[in-house]
Amino acid sequence: MYCIRDCSLSDFADIIEIDREAFNSTNPTFDLFVYVTYGSDIIVADIGRKVIGYLVLMDSGKDAKIMSFAVKKEFRNRGIGSMLMDEAIKRCRERGKGRLLLEVRVSNISAQEFYKKRGFKIIDTIPSYYSDGEDAYLMCLDLWREQF
Repeated sequence: MYCIRDCSLSDFADIIEIDREAFNSTNPTFDLFVYVTYGSDIIVADIGRKVIGYLVLMDSGKDAKIMSFAVKKEFRNRGIGSMLMDEAIKRCRERGKGRLLLEVRVSNISAQEFYKKRGFKIIDTIPSYYSDGEDAYLMCLDLWREQF
């Protein structure tokens, strides 16, 4: 059974491993440092004390933003991403946030479909957003509208 909970210090090595696998990051340790430094929620999915997915949620005034979100390859398509996303949305609503934002690669069709099923809409394109020059879509979930 999977457990969704807040991140602890002992989870950092697993999160770095997942980040490296999912995004081919050059410095996932620095990325994690930035997320922790700026007061983000880091929500993890674990199975028997092994982190298999994470979502980084950053508060930005009236809105919130998903900074990073990944599940280990061998655990994908088992509902883990949905559980992490549901928890993030729940926290945003409890805090009275108006919107939940994220960026996604233009080429990542499966992620875009995942977000669209949850009510996210593409609201902008960000040219050359990623280090390899690929554009990103800015996607938004209107939490006030979705609530009623």
